[in-house]
Amino acid sequence: MTLLGAFFIPLAIACFLLRPFYLLPLLVISSVFEAGSVLNGVIGDFEFGIQPFYLIEMFIVLRLVMLRFGPAKLLPRRESPMRIVVLLLFAFWAWSVFSAFVMPHLFAGTLVSVPRNGGDSEFSPLVWNLSNLVQAGYLTLNVGTVVYALHIVRSKRESEQLIKAIYWAAFIVVFIGFLQFAAERGGWDFPYETFNSNPGYAMGFQEDIGSVHRFNSTFVEPSFAGSYLAAITCGLLASFLGGSRGVGRMVGLFGLTVMLFLTTSTTGFSALALGVFVLLLYFNPFRGQKDARKSSSLGWVVILVGFTIAGCVLILTPELGEAILTSTVEKGESQSFWFRMANEFHSIQLLAETYGLGVGLGGNRSSGLIPTILSSVGIVGATLFTGMLFKITKLFPGRSARSSIQMGFWALVTMIISEIVAVPDINRPVLWALFTVVLSQLNVYLDQPASVKPAQLGRTQPRRPPPRRSPSLAAAN
Repeated sequence: MTLLGAFFIPLAIACFLLRPFYLLPLLVISSVFEAGSVLNGVIGDFEFGIQPFYLIEMFIVLRLVMLRFGPAKLLPRRESPMRIVVLLLFAFWAWSVFSAFVMPHLFAGTLVSVPRNGGDSEFSPLVWNLSNLVQAGYLTLNVGTVVYALHIVRSKRESEQLIKAIYWAAFIVVFIGFLQFAAERGGWDFPYETFNSNPGYAMGFQEDIGSVHRFNSTFVEPSFAGSYLAAITCGLLASFLGGSRGVGRMVGLFGLTVMLFLTTSTTGFSALALGVFVLLLYFNPFRGQKDARKSSSLGWVVILVGFTIAGCVLILTPELGEAILTSTVEKGESQSFWFRMANEFHSIQLLAETYGLGVGLGGNRSSGLIPTILSSVGIVGATLFTGMLFKITKLFPGRSARSSIQMGFWALVTMIISEIVAVPDINRPVLWALFTVVLSQLNVYLDQPASVKPAQLGRTQPRRPPPRRSPSLAAAN
């Protein structure tokens, strides 16, 4: 058992036995410890570690099994708009698990990029191995957790607790990242082994650009940390533009932005830029009603001031600015960039070689989410996954939604953007933690009585008595 195991295992058991709902906030917090493990082991030459996220998901799925044999049903009720999302999710899970066990045998010998080696330049013949089994198991746990959350999160208060868990998780990431920065500046050793204890991953906590050290906080490498920080930053920006403002959110935005700069992550900067661009189009200060335009304009002014301050910090620290320039603008000239491009081209070739079926879940890893999904679960899996995302987007209530829904939804959107850019992990913990939060929020929002419009919630509508009928008409009928 690791140090993280000594912390998370007792908490998970206590929540399972005493307060099952709190398994979900604990899950959200545990999702940021992607590089850590609660228990390590070896099967043959397959070395593995169990992440805190998946440990808690095991307890959640066990609770789901207990619910299934009780009065609860697996699917949402027929009239629920969330039912089609869950059906698409089940279909994606069924096809992915099927592909993990069938396609490696059907297309054995096809050259693939080995997922456990990072997916940049290592190629080997396709064979079924424990990675296929593990990825299928992870996806099963992820889907089971989403279904459990839809059953257990039934009120606005409970959905807000999941958002608070996101805030705590982001605080942990920023706090540990700042501790790493202080250790590097102060010349003392930071206990990286505590948070990077999973032997199943190649760790990147010793990366430098020139004289600037890249910080990874609780993640495997700085690019993973950058993608998470960009997602939470855009979520907070959306919450801010949605009308939820205050000193706490401003401090949070500042801390997240500074930590993102310390990662010098190309993925994080790209995801943040694209996310802010989408938010600018969505929260257009020149569109909508007068009050909405005024609120958006004020929000964008404050955000612009914040980014100006961040720019001044870069000017005053030229070493950091040069490192960021190297990791972004000059990245296209690096050898790793061309390896990634060749890997993506090879993944598209795999789609053709397998007749659009893919090599199976866990069989190939590219440099971006789209070629990874296409090459592993094929056109069928990619279509089901895209259909699920499209349906979630259609169910999003828009600018009228409360700030907490804006926070979760736009953090998820930016996380998917970062995965498309350069984090090709279908089963990534922080991605599925956001899926769980957003679907729970939408389910609670959509579970309101259909006869009551959102604008009418909170005020009681008087009920008119039915018209009285004359005895002659009653007799005639």
